[in-house]
Amino acid sequence: MEYSPLLALFTGFFEFAAAAFTLLSPGRKRILYPIGLLFLLLAGYQFSEVAVCAHPENLLFSRMAFFDITWLPPMGLWLAYQLTPRKQKWLKIMSLVYFAASTGFASWIIVDSHIVTKSVCQLVLARFAHPNPFEIAYGIFYQTGIAVLIFGTAVSMAYARDDILRKHLANLQTGVLGFVLPSFAVRILTPEPEGMLPSVMCHFALILAFSMCFIVIRERKKAYFFSQKHIL
Repeated sequence: MEYSPLLALFTGFFEFAAAAFTLLSPGRKRILYPIGLLFLLLAGYQFSEVAVCAHPENLLFSRMAFFDITWLPPMGLWLAYQLTPRKQKWLKIMSLVYFAASTGFASWIIVDSHIVTKSVCQLVLARFAHPNPFEIAYGIFYQTGIAVLIFGTAVSMAYARDDILRKHLANLQTGVLGFVLPSFAVRILTPEPEGMLPSVMCHFALILAFSMCFIVIRERKKAYFFSQKHIL
């Protein structure tokens, strides 16, 4: 069936607006800036997918989509590190390791024009075909990054005495699980799931976007409370 870009466009514009709202909001910038960048990365994939499905024969757009989402795991880990109350060094090290891995994959995507061999768009999803070495390596990188993020936020919540930071961490973990679990369910239940997972995950990442909005709103309230207290 013919691809419809409406879902991707709606999601992309929402995430772009959320990024602007976040980056202009009062609050702790060490928390707000990573969230704003995550919103921009999520929006970037949506707009890239629209370009992919408008010109599926042009595989440059497909490579752009993968270049964009390559930075999501390390940025999520960096945000989790910023939310840890005691600045756990192991989480910082893991985020830097994944930033280094992302740099390697981003370079691979730029240099190798055969990263994506074919793209097919149906309904609201894009499907991508890859050569085996890239598909396996990228899958390991991405899924392990998500796993470290999920368990890392759980460990951080266990040590968080600050109620606000604990709620932030809960929102981050809920958002990640909110797009990972439905994506895997679709991957298992769909008869022909090959190549769909990046598109499915990024559409379900709207759940992550909504969850991060709660972090931004909470940060704004905290900043407003302290400004009012200072005035009084």
